[in-house]
Amino acid sequence: FDYTIKNTANASMPFPSKREFNAGGLGFSQNTVNLDFTRKYDYLAGLNLAFGGEYRYENYQISAGEESSWALYDINGNVQTATTANNLMPTTFFGAVRPGGAQVFPGFRPANATDKNRSSVAAYVDTELDITAKWLVSAALRFENYSDFGSTFNYKIASRYKVTDNFALRAAHATGFRAPSLAQLYFQATGTQFVGGDQFEVGTFSNDSQLAGKLGIPQLKQEVSQSFSAGFTAKIPKANLSFTVDGFYISIDDRVVLTDQFQRGAQTPDVQAIFTAAGANAATFFSNAIDTRTSGIEAVISHKATIGKATLNSDFAITQIKTERVGEIKASPLLASGNNLNIYFSERSRVFLEEAVPRFKASLNNSLSIGKFNVYLRNVYFGEVTDPNATDVDNNGFVDATIINGRAIETEFPVFGGNIVTDLSVGYKVNKNIKLTIGANNLFDIYPDLNIGPKIARRPNAALSSTGEIVYPATPARIDLTSNDQFVYSRNVSQFGQNGRFLFARLNFNF
Repeated sequence: FDYTIKNTANASMPFPSKREFNAGGLGFSQNTVNLDFTRKYDYLAGLNLAFGGEYRYENYQISAGEESSWALYDINGNVQTATTANNLMPTTFFGAVRPGGAQVFPGFRPANATDKNRSSVAAYVDTELDITAKWLVSAALRFENYSDFGSTFNYKIASRYKVTDNFALRAAHATGFRAPSLAQLYFQATGTQFVGGDQFEVGTFSNDSQLAGKLGIPQLKQEVSQSFSAGFTAKIPKANLSFTVDGFYISIDDRVVLTDQFQRGAQTPDVQAIFTAAGANAATFFSNAIDTRTSGIEAVISHKATIGKATLNSDFAITQIKTERVGEIKASPLLASGNNLNIYFSERSRVFLEEAVPRFKASLNNSLSIGKFNVYLRNVYFGEVTDPNATDVDNNGFVDATIINGRAIETEFPVFGGNIVTDLSVGYKVNKNIKLTIGANNLFDIYPDLNIGPKIARRPNAALSSTGEIVYPATPARIDLTSNDQFVYSRNVSQFGQNGRFLFARLNFNF
């Protein structure tokens, strides 16, 4: 990825300044070599043995942008340093010091430039044994050695039992290991972020940076996991119906997350100097801060119907999933006390983890084939999501809380309701080599809730009654999260997009 930032300015440059900047870029490459063997044996009701190995090499790079994309200049056009006199710093009409770098996306600095690589070797063995015609058991082992994270052994066991020809039970258990990505280990940059409608220059610092060391941020380590699943499959041949239902549970220890923003003003002078060098007034880091548990259920019902020359395939699927943080926050000893712990993994971060993506999703897919025509209809329900775009000013775990009689009254995070999105397409097979399809994604032009709406409400004017009870206003005030109407839809949650209807025509050639 190479970044060119247009229609912006470096406010510290003398007028007229540039409006386009080469901000540098990112590069990643991965090369793998695999060798795999498999063979079936006539043992009991059947044995399948597989084994093999893999070698993987990864490289991650950050290239610096041109000087004007990141630099903070003085009034003489020289890059400011820690010794630059105050009277040489360019200011606004109101006396505020101007920021440096291309606005919104300052370029990567020479100090950000990096070229890192690692390699790993792995070997595995995988077996499947049909003990009887009804009972299958499976077991697998995998060994992997990373050049930067050492070795790991992981396993998986599974079994399936056919109670009848039309009904089977299945279950599995596995362990897992994930080394932090090279980007999580080495990414460094400063950019503009919006929180609660306010903008901040926020630096992301690698864990081996000088600032991370001074704040006691530990080096990243691997994530480890355990997973369990169990379910059944069933079919009713006379009705052309089939069912699958599976429940699952996944525990992840030492999960890598991005911390909230540690403010420059709360730090010692030597730490503040590092902020100055990075052009940032806040800092975030990747950290193995939490343990999480994810549980859920997935179910699919499929049906196939044939009516004359027409064939209709239908699939109805639902997913219900819940992820939550468990246990204590794993902060650096230096930052584990006081309000810093809430910055390490705040209520806002919890909402990002647990509620910013739909926890419930349902879909109904229908495909109808009649001669040369094919009609595809899909309806997907995306469940509600919570937008964590609000600020916990006093770091007490509540959003802009009002303190009444020593009690914090929590402001609600905005909740965006669920919606159904419909896709429809019609295909015509001209001949065996050519097919024409026209259709629409999001046929009915559905959009998420606006950033200002009846569900985005808080009650900041709570008061005490004469009897000591907390009384809320009859009409809650609305929260404006649009940053003066620049962002009418949420920038923080992932539901079903904000692009509305998409029409298309597609011509396929098969040679």
